[in-house]
Amino acid sequence: MVIELDSQYENRKEIIENIVKKVIQDNQIEMTEISFDNLIIHLSLCLSREMSGTYIPTSESQINHLKNHEYYQISKQIIEQLNDYFHIEIDENQVQYVTMYLANINLLDIDFNCEFDLYDDDTEEIINETINRIQNDLQLDLRKNKEFYTGMTLHFYPALDRLQNNHQLTDNPLKDKIQAQFQLEYKCAEIFNEIVEQHYHQKFNEHELAYIALHFGTALKK
Repeated sequence: MVIELDSQYENRKEIIENIVKKVIQDNQIEMTEISFDNLIIHLSLCLSREMSGTYIPTSESQINHLKNHEYYQISKQIIEQLNDYFHIEIDENQVQYVTMYLANINLLDIDFNCEFDLYDDDTEEIINETINRIQNDLQLDLRKNKEFYTGMTLHFYPALDRLQNNHQLTDNPLKDKIQAQFQLEYKCAEIFNEIVEQHYHQKFNEHELAYIALHFGTALKK
């Protein structure tokens, strides 16, 4: 993978990769390399936040209907194996998120009709504006990268929930290294942040942006 950070994070990521790879191979699930990378980054960040005590569960939403998806039990296996290996208890709603990654389901593909959930039209507009700005400012074309849409929407949903409820993460141990080593990815995250601020009159802090930059890293790898 493109993103290489501190050894502790990398060691955890390698363990997560091995667990996920075995489960998806045992169940004969096909994933693109970018989708796999997005899932590993998601789980790595989830574990990092859980182990540092900075994990904030997302609000209940209609992603709960994914409990009926054919990949839900497989996703549950992944979370249970991570729990056992690292001696932690990952929030149960992460099983639904893993299900979406395995099925390459985009949050924009889901109908939300709960007044407290994100409106998919807003999410789609923000991501499309971001892609256009990145193309104009940085000459990078992400328009046809479906896996980027999936990874960004799945990360954006809980991140925006934290933003709107004043629960932003403030202790990202990877922040300084990401800012120093992955300046292009971080610049993409800053463009994204400017557009978020235009829509919600709030913006992500540097700790959140560093995590968002990792998803741009997987897209730029392709």
